[in-house]
Amino acid sequence: MKNSSHKPTWYLYDTPPNQDICSMVQPNKRVLDIGCATGRIAELLKKEKNCFVVGIEVNKEMAEIAKKRCNKVIIENAETVKKIDFPKGYFDIIIFADVLEHCSNPGEILTNLRGYLSDEGYILISVPNVANWEIRLKLLMGKFDYKGGTILDTGHLKFFTLSSITRLIEQSEYRVVGVKTRNARLSRLGKTWKTFFSWGFVLKAIKTKKIIAK
Repeated sequence: MKNSSHKPTWYLYDTPPNQDICSMVQPNKRVLDIGCATGRIAELLKKEKNCFVVGIEVNKEMAEIAKKRCNKVIIENAETVKKIDFPKGYFDIIIFADVLEHCSNPGEILTNLRGYLSDEGYILISVPNVANWEIRLKLLMGKFDYKGGTILDTGHLKFFTLSSITRLIEQSEYRVVGVKTRNARLSRLGKTWKTFFSWGFVLKAIKTKKIIAK
């Protein structure tokens, strides 16, 4: 019998799809999922919304699993990829589901891939909220302890508040047109005081300038 404590990398990321993101995707769209992991979002969007989904994933083990769920998987580092084998303006939606906080230069990713978004399309970004009340309370107590699977996950290179992620998006030549709070608890309070009680946000943004075809 195998030791269940030693699980493969893909197992840790083969989690249910981000429902907050998926609920904001319209049917019959061309979708680019950045950091698609094992392709759970693609699986849901194809089945329930008849979307065509392309994923970008750097982990080869997870990418192989994602190939069974996505229409196509590009095995590349999303932080460095500047060109993919699709026409400019091809995608209706580009998804960054809990990805940007893991990147050393998230603004560069937003800028590099914006050319593949159609002029009528939009991006969806989900990030954890470092200004959540629990984090604030811990800081007052002098604590800033990293812990896997939390807002202070050990893999997070960047931390965002609602204002800082909005500013990053706008600096990358997008305009935020919608914000959804993510509240596992205290949902009513989270909707009223977004920056205090919400543990994360989903932002919808459109391009501020039209692309020039090359």
